[in-house]
Amino acid sequence: YSSFMDALRDAKALMTTSARPTSIETIDDTVLQLAMEDFVWDSVAAFFPATGSTPIRGINLIEFNDDDPERLAERVQAFTDHLSQDPTVARLGYTLAEGRPQIQKVYAMRKRSVGLLGNVQGEKRPIAFVEDTAVPPEHLADFISEFRAALDARKLSYGMFGHVDAGVLHVRPALDMKDPEQEKLIREISDQVADLTQKYGGLLWGEHGKGVRSEYGPKFFGELYPSLQRVKAAFDPHNQLNPGKIASPAEGSELIAKDSDPELLTVDGVTLRGQLDRTIDERAWQAYDAAVYCNGNGACYNYDVDDPMCPSWKATRDRVHSPKGRASLMREWLRLQSQAGIDVVEESRKKKAENGWGFIKSFPLRVANTLSRKQHHDYSHQVYDAMAGCLACKSCAGQCPIKVNVPQFRSQFLEVYHGRYLRPLRDYIIGGTEFMLPTLAKVAPLYNALLNQRWVDSLMRKGLGMSDSPQLSRASVKKQLRAWGVAEATPTSLALLTEQQRANSVIIVQDAFTSHFEAKLVLDVVELLSRLNLRVFVMPFSANGKPLQVQGFLGAFERTAEKQAKRLRALAEFDVPMVGIDPAMTLTYRQEYVKALGREQVPNVLMLQEWLATRINTLAPRQLNLTDPGFKLLSHCTEKTNAPGSPKAWQQVFAAFGLELELMATGCCGMSGTYGHETRNVATSKTIYAQSWQPQVEAEQNTGKLLATGYSCRSQVKRYSAQTLPHPLQALLALLTPVSHPYPNNMQERATK
Repeated sequence: YSSFMDALRDAKALMTTSARPTSIETIDDTVLQLAMEDFVWDSVAAFFPATGSTPIRGINLIEFNDDDPERLAERVQAFTDHLSQDPTVARLGYTLAEGRPQIQKVYAMRKRSVGLLGNVQGEKRPIAFVEDTAVPPEHLADFISEFRAALDARKLSYGMFGHVDAGVLHVRPALDMKDPEQEKLIREISDQVADLTQKYGGLLWGEHGKGVRSEYGPKFFGELYPSLQRVKAAFDPHNQLNPGKIASPAEGSELIAKDSDPELLTVDGVTLRGQLDRTIDERAWQAYDAAVYCNGNGACYNYDVDDPMCPSWKATRDRVHSPKGRASLMREWLRLQSQAGIDVVEESRKKKAENGWGFIKSFPLRVANTLSRKQHHDYSHQVYDAMAGCLACKSCAGQCPIKVNVPQFRSQFLEVYHGRYLRPLRDYIIGGTEFMLPTLAKVAPLYNALLNQRWVDSLMRKGLGMSDSPQLSRASVKKQLRAWGVAEATPTSLALLTEQQRANSVIIVQDAFTSHFEAKLVLDVVELLSRLNLRVFVMPFSANGKPLQVQGFLGAFERTAEKQAKRLRALAEFDVPMVGIDPAMTLTYRQEYVKALGREQVPNVLMLQEWLATRINTLAPRQLNLTDPGFKLLSHCTEKTNAPGSPKAWQQVFAAFGLELELMATGCCGMSGTYGHETRNVATSKTIYAQSWQPQVEAEQNTGKLLATGYSCRSQVKRYSAQTLPHPLQALLALLTPVSHPYPNNMQERATK
């Protein structure tokens, strides 16, 4: 519909059609727009096609079900015939969702409406206080028209969705509850909407109970209210059970027969979260926006082991180890810091700017604080314990309706926390991994031999807190590429290309993990792309900085990011696409880099499938006849939650070669970078792996068919299932090898052209 009111008024008419719809749900343009910006839209976009120049401002979800399939089909046909023939309402169109899988997708989008409303930008956030009004369905459109007028008169934004067939509509006006003046609107709007619902013969609480809105009970129940008081007195004479809600206990002369009961709670007489939030320093509030906007919707309390969010919650069932739990702890930590006069923003700035001498100078104080940790209570330690359990997989950042980003505020917290307390040596090892690997790779045989020694393994586990460290690749990416004649991506080499050559070229941006632990994968990617007649350049290895960011070394991360971004900008001038192999490392460029440096400072680095999907028409050799093994894809959780269209891009790439690729529903593998290698996390990591990945990997029917996009995922599978899962491009290369020229000869031919 082109307007929400059109959708509402049409719903009233549609309920009375001879087809007898089972239910009608409605969603307004505010919620619809937020859904379009959410990962859920990828699964339902086909049901809401573009309608030309007229934007969609409202939708109705009309459900039909029946015990008889034939009768169901007849009802649906009669209904669609009515839509086609009825000229009384200007509808932009309709689509059909048939069968449980399709219907579940649509309702999953509808279910996220509550959370999505909380993701509006700015300090004003949707607040639930008049959100479940109910009036007779035949009066709903007129009621909502007046309701909207009341909110519009106060210049408030809001979203609406709900059960039109039942006359229940969810409305959440956006208010900044930190502002005392806006807090007063709770009373003002509640009174007006209560009167409005009575006018139309409805209720203020149509679905979610009275709660602190019970003060309106006497007015709605009238002469029946004393009966409620007698029931309350019979079962709870001392008013101990939920006091102040529904009714007060009273008998005889104490009975209330008026419009109010002074014993009941009032909407503006209870403590509101905004009253605590306004005590947080405004600069700290803005700096920790990834945490403070959590509205408690609880989408992260997810029991589905085949859904990425949230692995630590699913493994522990401890709410402290959920995004909601961590955000709540962080909000309270910020409040306590502000209350104590501590400027966490300034502490962070100083820590980022700290040089070697500053680190040494602050060392004695951090030692003293650490040694006296047990003698002095510091709420920060509770927050630290909660943050330590986070995998930094970023599924919350992609799947939470509010986009609560635990890894982001976790890093911010760790930076400040370790400005006061010592870091474990483990943190420095993880943070410095990218810088150490090139040197260690030069002595890979010796390094690997040492890792196989029991005493070294014991030292790593007990002394450094690291377990099951992976072995370095024996092959050298740099040496092999030089032997094959693959050029390094430098401004000099790219400047020699013609415009046509640039259009057929690609730059591989190396990452520390695939280049040093999976060198064969890097070489296989180069080989496959070369077989596809693409000119491949490989950017010389340099640190990405993600391990630094994860561990809260934010100053070092920003300096590393500035250097890497400068190198990328130098290459980006030549308009040759840049792609990364590991999804988590590659996504760092478009997320953490952009936050640290600004969007204009960071060139676009694509994931492999994103770039390959743009070349579908010219990707595969013609008349290619490949045997289809029926591959199944296990995507990295960061990848599929933060770039939700990326798994389908892999399907498009495989389809170009005439191959099917099934997208498997999996949760987190439990490795997530270095999380699974930290000794303190090994047990939880194993539990997470056993929940979702292990059954898929070890299922007999999946043998030889599984592909994995993430380095950490493949590493976890190798550790716990003793299997080596190929990358999708390695699978394609294996199929293409029998029908292609031997790679070195082909590469040398191309290199001379």
